[in-house]
Formats: sequence, C-alpha cells, structure tokens
Amino acid sequence: MENYKFLIPEESNGVIVKNISDLRRIEEDIRKVFVKYNYQETLMPTFEFMDLYRNIYSNIDYGQTYNFINDKGENIALRWDFTVPLARFYVSQNKEKDDIGRYSYFGSIFRKPEKLMGKMSEYYQAGIELINVPGIKGEKEILDILIETLPYLNLKRLKIEMGSSLFFERVFELTGKKEELIAILAKKNISEMRKFIEKNAFDEKLNNLLLKLPRLCGKVSILDNLINTLDDDKLLQALNELKKLYEIIRVNNNDYEIIFDLSMVPKMQYYTGLIFKVYSEYVPDPIITGGRYDKLLEKFGKDVPAIGFAYYMDSVVKASKRECERNVENCNN
Repeated sequence: MENYKFLIPEESNGVIVKNISDLRRIEEDIRKVFVKYNYQETLMPTFEFMDLYRNIYSNIDYGQTYNFINDKGENIALRWDFTVPLARFYVSQNKEKDDIGRYSYFGSIFRKPEKLMGKMSEYYQAGIELINVPGIKGEKEILDILIETLPYLNLKRLKIEMGSSLFFERVFELTGKKEELIAILAKKNISEMRKFIEKNAFDEKLNNLLLKLPRLCGKVSILDNLINTLDDDKLLQALNELKKLYEIIRVNNNDYEIIFDLSMVPKMQYYTGLIFKVYSEYVPDPIITGGRYDKLLEKFGKDVPAIGFAYYMDSVVKASKRECERNVENCNN
C-alpha cells in the first residue's frame, strides 16, 4: 500500500488541473453547436457485454478491451466506443422506418494500447451520430457541424483529410489481398507496394492504380486526374461522391484546408463510405475522426444509414495549449 498510495496507473490520463478550464470551455462551445442542430445529449453505459463488441468487430479480442466477470459469470467490458451503443439505443427506441436519430455524447472510452504505442488507455471523447439521413444530405449536415465547431478549438492550419471506405474496399475486391494492402497503405510504403505488385498477376490498369495509391494525397485535383483514368464503376462512384461533397461544403477559411487521401485505411470495420480525419500540426494523431457506417444498424435488425464523428478531447486540449504557447494572440481568455 505504501508504494501505491500516491501513484496512478500508467494507463490512466492522470489528474487534469491546469487545462481543465480549456477543456470545459471547448466542450461547452461545441455542445451549443450540437444543441443548435437538435442533437440530443446522451449518457451511455460505462460497461457493455463483450459479446456486443465481438459481434460487431470480427477482429476485436480480449487484448484490446478491459474485461471483467460480473456476479452472474458474464463477460463485460469497459466502453470501447460510443457508436455501437448508440446504434443499439436508436433501434431500441425507434420503431418507424423514417425516424431520424440525432445524438451527442461526452465521456471516456477505454482501449488497450497497441504494443510500442504508449501506455494511455483512457480517451475523453465528444461526438455526434446522425442516423437515418442517407447520402450527401447526411454528410453535409455532419461536415457543416464539424466546420462550425472548428473555430472553438483555438487551432490554426488544420487539415481536414477525406477518404473513402467504398474506394478502399473496391481496391481490396480487385486484389483479394486486404491485410497486405492495409499494412502497405498504413505506412504509405511505396517500395513494399512495388514488391506487392511484382508478386501478383494483376492487370496493367490495376498495377498503375496500386503504384499511385500510396501517394494519392492532395487537393481536389487528384480526384479529377484519377476520374479521367479509371473505368471501374465502383471506384468512379466513390470518387464522384467525394468530389460532389467537396463542391457542396467547400471551406473558405485560411485556417482549414480540405485534402483527399485515397490511401486512407478505414480504422473501423463498419465504415462503408466517406471517412475523414482532422489533423493539427501539434499532435501526431488525428484530433477528430469520423465516417459513414450504413450497414452497422443491420446488426441490430434495422437497415438504415448512419454517419458520425468524434473529437479526441485530450489531443484537442494538448494541441490548443501548444498553439497558445506559439501564438499568444490566438488564445481565448
């Protein structure tokens, strides 16, 4: 006991004191935007049945979650995400086909870190889920909210990166080598892509696309260039959806830049279309992630589309603090 009474487990974020006012200010500002768009704030359970997550994520295992055996002998886990519980909640509360769900949340998720990726396992998130608004209408609403909240983060030079799970999954279908592709694209490894192409008998058009893929990141012109060279219907559908969305939500603000990353690997298995991340130069990982997941609610017996995103508030506050240290005039008092 003597050795531990002043220690905190290394998996925890620890005690936040200095930045708590910044966290609460940002939280309250984005909450006001959520309310403006009629998003209902929810307080989701801290514990879930492990089987819930294993039914959704085929590759999740006990090494990624914090698990407990309850007094009935059932395996439960600390909340791993908000999207899955909210999808279940929507289906349990809405019996009509045309019901729209708009939910917001604030709270912690708990994920065991990957090896050599640090020790922190608790992440404080804020986010929204929009259920049963299909296609570009739903995507525009979500991105409008995202862009409206960005000024409250006190961050400049943000990059909004957009990709397509539909595009990635089609490339996988054409190659039949999903896991190999994920490993190559996650590191944007051009030399490994060359080796991958050399050991497989793909046709010339696919080889050309694969060779470009790790470097297909940039302004909207990369979409135009690729559209003019492809003839696969699914790939073209994905690219045209991204271009149409860009034309609708174009940002006229020097603080934010929209770029496209067609080598973006979907982090969540349930993503089906648009995926996006927001980056700050002050932290290595994205401060916001999101995407469309039109098939997830089928797991609960209801076939409706959905899309959402989450802020990693710990990273937002850390980046905001560094921005403030660099540019004192940008700080909100």
